[in-house]
Amino acid sequence: MMESLKNVIVAGVIALALIICALIIKSGIENARRMSPPEAFTLYGYEGVLYRLNNVSGRLDALVPSNEAAVLLPVLQVQLPRPDVKLSDEEKTSLTANIKTLAQYIQGERNRSLGIGNEPQSSKSPKQS
Repeated sequence: MMESLKNVIVAGVIALALIICALIIKSGIENARRMSPPEAFTLYGYEGVLYRLNNVSGRLDALVPSNEAAVLLPVLQVQLPRPDVKLSDEEKTSLTANIKTLAQYIQGERNRSLGIGNEPQSSKSPKQS
């Protein structure tokens, strides 16, 4: 009788310990979910380049696919002004032009590395004898 009472007490202590551990893990997971908002990054695509905007710090990363397209390589990091700063029309135009120029440069370099150069039209036509 005494032995079975000991077994019941041990089983109760183990069950209580498991319940406490489960509650601690659950609260940790919930706190981690609150700490990292899902909207921390916003993605934009333009001419084959993926732009990742960090909504917290305002940093813009330009990412291009590797030759195998399995990995995105960061090629540029720009710190944008704070969201509450009002940019003049000239600053907006300059920022837009810089991003467009960068995207065109990246496209040109990718074409060059793949051997798809911008050859003149006359060299592509077949020769006539």
